[in-house]
Amino acid sequence: MEELQGPGRLKTADVLKGILILGVVFVHMFMLNEVDNSGRSVSPILQPLYMGLIGFFIISGYFLPSGDCFTRIRKRSKLLLALIVCSLVLPVALYIWLWALGQPSTMDDLVNSIVASFDNQNLFSPLDKANPIKVCYSAYAQYFLWVMFWSFLIFYTIADCVLADRRLFAVIILLLLAAEAVFVYIDRTLPFDATLIPICVAFMLLGAALSKKHFLERLETAKWGSLSTWIPLIASLLVLAVLIYLFPPGVKFNFTYFGEYGGLSAFPFFVEGALVFIIFSYLSMINARIPVLSYILSVCGRYCLALALFHIFVVRVILAVFYTLPTDTVFPPLSTVQILALAFFDIAFIIILRMLVEKKKADRKRHASKT
Repeated sequence: MEELQGPGRLKTADVLKGILILGVVFVHMFMLNEVDNSGRSVSPILQPLYMGLIGFFIISGYFLPSGDCFTRIRKRSKLLLALIVCSLVLPVALYIWLWALGQPSTMDDLVNSIVASFDNQNLFSPLDKANPIKVCYSAYAQYFLWVMFWSFLIFYTIADCVLADRRLFAVIILLLLAAEAVFVYIDRTLPFDATLIPICVAFMLLGAALSKKHFLERLETAKWGSLSTWIPLIASLLVLAVLIYLFPPGVKFNFTYFGEYGGLSAFPFFVEGALVFIIFSYLSMINARIPVLSYILSVCGRYCLALALFHIFVVRVILAVFYTLPTDTVFPPLSTVQILALAFFDIAFIIILRMLVEKKKADRKRHASKT
């Protein structure tokens, strides 16, 4: 999920990340107050859209950095630094903003928000225990990034060995999913949502395996007129429709919930996640060939880390000017038009700010090189 720059990028990959992060933003905006643990109560269309977030684990595995384990981890230090800074700074910034506006907020709420931002609240409690809303808390995608970072540690350690042998690859995937099922049956939260690490490592390994087959590169150069180009998409759509009907995954990945069959749901969930990734990859291939749209999605993809970290924070800062932030829901009651307007402004503001910061850094480098 890092914001990588430079030539040689796959346009389809940037567009794919753009689609995925926009899905995360809009899902949060529309669903944050309206989700439950029942898979079948959620629209069968909405469930695969929500599962698009799994694509970030797969695409992170797809671009496995070169070098040994420690070199790879150093390349991800940017993600760890961003998480630490945001976990400390964003709750404090929101607390100060609310104090300046005269809104009720307490030091206890601030401390609890910081603890929650580090993804260490309600440790060893049941997985589906709902956390009370904290006024200063805005890190609703942060759990995902913490899980991603710790999953990298395992993935980078085992990737080369596992990918060298197909049978070992299959065995390790099964063992990781079995470990995930055990975590579900134990039903206790762990620091940094570590209960999600096994299945996330499995998705990263899947991404690395797809990379060995040059999946995205082949899509980028695929011939649209060839039937063989579209067979994987058609098959994925048909199989996913059946699986979603039989094993609805729900929309509570952050609660280590994969479906209504407990730990066993981790197995169909893995297959569903893989199929959703294939479908979104084809969607990215199509959009990558539409000039204006592909540029917008590519920009969103390049700045997906900033969007993930700040999208709820920016919205809560804006809403605090007009509403008293509630303590029973994430947002005050909003109409669909208000939600859409906030979402588009939120995305544009974060991207423009990130681009300005990037431009300032580039200007400094040019000035330093001249002197």
